[in-house]
Amino acid sequence: MKFSSKVSVFAILLTMACATFVQAHSLWLETPAAVPVASEKLDVNIGFNEGFEVVEILKNSVELIPAPTMEGKAGTVNFSLKSDGPNYAYASDKPVDKGSYMAFATYKPFVMKHGEAKNNYIMTAKHLVNVANGDDTEIVTKAFGKAKLEIVPLANPSSIKAGEILPVQVLFEGKPLVRTELLGDFRGFNPAGSWGLAKAFYCKTNKEGKLDFIPAKGGLWILKARHEVPNEDKTEAAATVYLSTFTFFVKE
Repeated sequence: MKFSSKVSVFAILLTMACATFVQAHSLWLETPAAVPVASEKLDVNIGFNEGFEVVEILKNSVELIPAPTMEGKAGTVNFSLKSDGPNYAYASDKPVDKGSYMAFATYKPFVMKHGEAKNNYIMTAKHLVNVANGDDTEIVTKAFGKAKLEIVPLANPSSIKAGEILPVQVLFEGKPLVRTELLGDFRGFNPAGSWGLAKAFYCKTNKEGKLDFIPAKGGLWILKARHEVPNEDKTEAAATVYLSTFTFFVKE
């Protein structure tokens, strides 16, 4: 089922058109394993950078990015920093059973000047985790509801392979976000030091806030959405900019 016909894969020439969006730092989550094993503690890493390659975070960012959490059929799974790892590496507080889970993280809101405008930024990140190839559709395809701006897959990404269609929807405050840009990268697409300017995927949502994501290859993917809302009180910031990411693995 297709929701959009204007899909551009390996859209390298979008660099200039999307420069403002692309150059913003992104917050994301990832599991080292594409298919984590069941009945063991789960490792999750936080990434924060311009591109998709560097996951190192400055030590003071730990205070700005609270530990991620994860939701599944059994409820909430909490995470703590690993004592034997870097400051962006977390492990679940308890073993995780087979099933689908949605991990979530947020960067504490901050105000920053970009060009002439000073805006308030709110960053959130989701990551789909299918432990032991779990496929709990209701967990994967429902709105998570922890962020105002959210990218929602309408099928489990683990069910598709490179070149196949994954329908997704972008929501803001639970309502479809129309004609909004969705950008995507896979790990390894942008060379180190490129600032992530080239995009492997680009599309705009239709009137239902939906589009068809088509991965060019398998591996770890990140989708990014941005939405700006003017502030009524512009004393501190002219607008609030919401930046949301969704990461997941795709089969080759």
